[in-house]
Amino acid sequence: MRILEDIILKHTLLNAIRYNGKADFKAVVGKILSEKPELKKKLKNIIPEIKKTISEVNSWSLEKQREKLDELGISIEEKPKEEKHELPELPNAKIGEVVTAFPPEPSKYPHIGHAKAALVNYLYAKKYMGIFWLRFEDTNPEKCREEYYEAIINGLRWLDVEWDKLDYASEHMKEYYKTTEKLFKLGKAYVCLCPREKIKKMRREMKTCTCRSNSVEVNLELWERMLSGGFKQGEATVRLKISMQHKNALMRDPSIMRIITHEHPRTGKEYIVWPMYDFATALMDVWEGVTHRIRSKEFEMRTELQQFIQKTLGFKSPYIGEIARFNLRGVPSSGRKIREMIQKGVLVGWDDPRLTTLIALRRRGFIPRAIKEFLLSTGISKTESTLDWDVLESFNRKIIDPIANRYFSVFNPVCIQVRGCPDIKEVREPLHPDFPERGMRSIPVNTEKIYIQKEDFKTYEGRIIRLIGLFNVKLGKKAKFHSKDVVAEMPKIQWVSEIRVPIRVVMQDGSIKKGIAEPDVLKLKVNDLVQFYRFGFARVDENDGKSLVLYFTHK
Repeated sequence: MRILEDIILKHTLLNAIRYNGKADFKAVVGKILSEKPELKKKLKNIIPEIKKTISEVNSWSLEKQREKLDELGISIEEKPKEEKHELPELPNAKIGEVVTAFPPEPSKYPHIGHAKAALVNYLYAKKYMGIFWLRFEDTNPEKCREEYYEAIINGLRWLDVEWDKLDYASEHMKEYYKTTEKLFKLGKAYVCLCPREKIKKMRREMKTCTCRSNSVEVNLELWERMLSGGFKQGEATVRLKISMQHKNALMRDPSIMRIITHEHPRTGKEYIVWPMYDFATALMDVWEGVTHRIRSKEFEMRTELQQFIQKTLGFKSPYIGEIARFNLRGVPSSGRKIREMIQKGVLVGWDDPRLTTLIALRRRGFIPRAIKEFLLSTGISKTESTLDWDVLESFNRKIIDPIANRYFSVFNPVCIQVRGCPDIKEVREPLHPDFPERGMRSIPVNTEKIYIQKEDFKTYEGRIIRLIGLFNVKLGKKAKFHSKDVVAEMPKIQWVSEIRVPIRVVMQDGSIKKGIAEPDVLKLKVNDLVQFYRFGFARVDENDGKSLVLYFTHK
């Protein structure tokens, strides 16, 4: 017990001293659980002791707080503060009692918009020491594919978004059936045999169909026929009885169960009647005990219907917060559109560099930390905004610049000869100019065959330029040696000599740039990040020992 008291006192003192003598309850709890994760199960029992210690420590002077910390043999280190994007407080949120969820439909690969919804819900659960669910809302067998389940799981793991519990709506089918029967018996639902187009027309005109007056017995009989395969797909649906005159069109007797005979990737052909989105998600929130959900603004109009379903069944609704839909300029995010573009060959796949799917960003060389910092910087307001790539790139550049080693590459090469120059067989350049401890790279030199970019040749022909790390020449097909000293205002260009490695770089628009690079690039491994001088950052995608394929990240 004494050890626990010391841990509580230590983190209370550390927090109080860092924040002008006043410790914060949530911050202290977070630090205690970070040091002793096993205490999470006993949190409710130790909260009174934590509050008591915080109250006592906060009543002390800063001088006394420091003295007590010295007695414990602990020193406080002042660290420079990094810019942080804090999430605002959640309404009615209590430590240890918050339950959040991210419920993707496995109908496409996750993109950066999904990442934001997942990240915000995950961080809120973490902030309040609660539970975060990853829930697959897989109740449309026609859209679900095993490939998409895996893509979502792999994408979130790559981002270090960790879920406490994993769930599948498709595993709750019997519960959906029982709940539907309950609604029939309550007189709150009915089986509608009207064709889809007629239903849409009557909802638009606010007119009621004759099916609405079915008795409970008739509805239950029709329901059994639906379950047993007595109706074909599209011949019968279950509709919720609300009001056909409601101002919110979604509330005009919406369908909550429908027939889909397509085989499901997880349950096969076991079920043929499936819940609609609003019915599915409203009940899953209840069954999982979700207390707070942050989701895209596009679902705002559906909140009323979902809360109606929960209230009708006697359940409490979670807090729902909407955030603006996230867009990057010129990037398709619709799963339907992306699938069509892939089928037509416009895109090479879900990892096409023109997309913001997580698999595409990963292949280009974006770093999870950069993506998360970028997403948090966009805030959680409802204000719609379309951002440019350069904003995301700026976050990524800040992180990968010190990571990526430097190399020379040449595209559209022109071969030049240098006359009258010193006899140099090799030059050595640092792998990274800011980190000399990483070592040097060796670049073989044959002054009879030096390759530079055609654009540089056209721009600087006849002028004195510096071949970086080598020497200065008067540029021409037969260049003349000028000097060895570096001159600040002199144009400096990269080069590759006779020993060279073919490279192909997949650009952000899907095009491919072919070029050559210095031989040390063959030491690179797949996923290594590099920066080619005057070209930009790139990620190594393939290395067969003779040539490289890279994906362009950004400038």
